Amino acid sequence: MSASPLHPHGHSHSHAGLSHDHGHSHGPNRRGPMLWAIGITASILVLEVIGGFLSHSLALLSDAGHMLTDLAALLISLAAMAMAERPVSDRHTYGFARLEVLAAFGNALTFFGMVAAVGWEAFQRLAAPRLPDWKTMGVIAAVGLLANAFSAWFLHGAHEEDLNMKSAWIHVLGDLASSAGVLVGVAVIARTGWAWVDPAISLGIAFLIALSAFNLFWKALHILLESAPIGLTTERISTCLTSHIPQVKEVHHVHLWEVGSGEIHLTAHLVVENQPLSRAQEILERAVRDLEKECGIHHATLQLETSSAGRRQGPGRSGFRRT
Repeated sequence: MSASPLHPHGHSHSHAGLSHDHGHSHGPNRRGPMLWAIGITASILVLEVIGGFLSHSLALLSDAGHMLTDLAALLISLAAMAMAERPVSDRHTYGFARLEVLAAFGNALTFFGMVAAVGWEAFQRLAAPRLPDWKTMGVIAAVGLLANAFSAWFLHGAHEEDLNMKSAWIHVLGDLASSAGVLVGVAVIARTGWAWVDPAISLGIAFLIALSAFNLFWKALHILLESAPIGLTTERISTCLTSHIPQVKEVHHVHLWEVGSGEIHLTAHLVVENQPLSRAQEILERAVRDLEKECGIHHATLQLETSSAGRRQGPGRSGFRRT
């Protein structure tokens, strides 16, 4: 007895996560570098406060304020990371991965506030420059430079696909740039006695941090608005499926979004030729594999429709017909 064909009104569903774990556990691989960065940042903060008072350096005290902001942001990121690792529940079916994106968004806002504060202080110092004890400044800045370099090394690589880790990495890079700027300023001041060099360098550092902050802000906002991931389009999804699976004639009602950084979800309707039920699961599994391999989508919910059912939807449906 042959298998029955797909009924025109019947729909088959498949989830790409057939064998995937939906818990968003990242393990100690990311917490370790974050904890190192927090410890180093806190140590430099204390050192710069002491050094700033001893040398009467406004630059070091301002940078200590910068470090305090970064320490708070890193602690927020660590808390968000721990929350994101909590398992899914009946109430929170997506888990808490989006907390990481929210933390990255909040961190980006702190960057803008930090840039405004640094810029304001720099202009104040340009108007009334004061020559600090550049020898003490140099020692403290050198220690800070080395410590921040270690922090950046600990976080390097972990930030590539994770907005929350990226925000932490940018904070550390900002600290690294600040220490380098102070050292350059110390060298110039020692040679020329020009006190205005330090606030001028601070303005340049603030501009670079602003660029990074805007990039992070835009990426986090992109995810929060549930926009399609950058580099993925509905047309690319349609082409992937129709070109690899001969039975798929059209793809429509495509919805594409990110729950957390790198966690892409997809729902779509696939219009196929009339097929026996025995072929439906085969088509769905092939589509799931192709989406994972070609587009990096690990969470796909697909619905099969026969060609006649697709035609009855009439005008207003969006799709890309195979030519």
